[in-house]
Amino acid sequence: MKSFFTLLLALSVHCAHAQVNLIMGGINAARLASRAAANSKKAGQAQATAPAGQERYVTPFSYRGQQVSRQRTAVGNLKGKGASEVLALEAALEESHQAMLADSAQSFLPAARVEAIVEAARKAAVARSRWNYAPYHQELAFYQREEARRQKAAAAVPAK
Repeated sequence: MKSFFTLLLALSVHCAHAQVNLIMGGINAARLASRAAANSKKAGQAQATAPAGQERYVTPFSYRGQQVSRQRTAVGNLKGKGASEVLALEAALEESHQAMLADSAQSFLPAARVEAIVEAARKAAVARSRWNYAPYHQELAFYQREEARRQKAAAAVPAK
């Protein structure tokens, strides 16, 4: 009879241990979920309140039915290493943007300007490597496509 009770006790301890493991696993999962929620909330607040959070400076513009992201940083909000290089890149892109808007048919992006923009982007990337340059690359690619479209349209129109 003692062996029967010993066996029953051993089995009940094993079942209790399995149930405790399930409960502890649930507690750990809940703790991890609450930490993840708190971290995402903190990240969202930090992004919303960060003075130099560059995502806040990406704004789309529409040209001939196409949406293009345009990133411009306020002069006072960009500080530190590479700030002048990033601002120079943005100024070169802004010059191209204004030239594109000035006349809808004329060429606005000569090869020298493209080279200047590419060089400014290279200098900025060296000086401030952790900055997000994707919007600048997309904007330049759009300008190049628009320039190619304009050149093709100008070539198709016979000279008078």
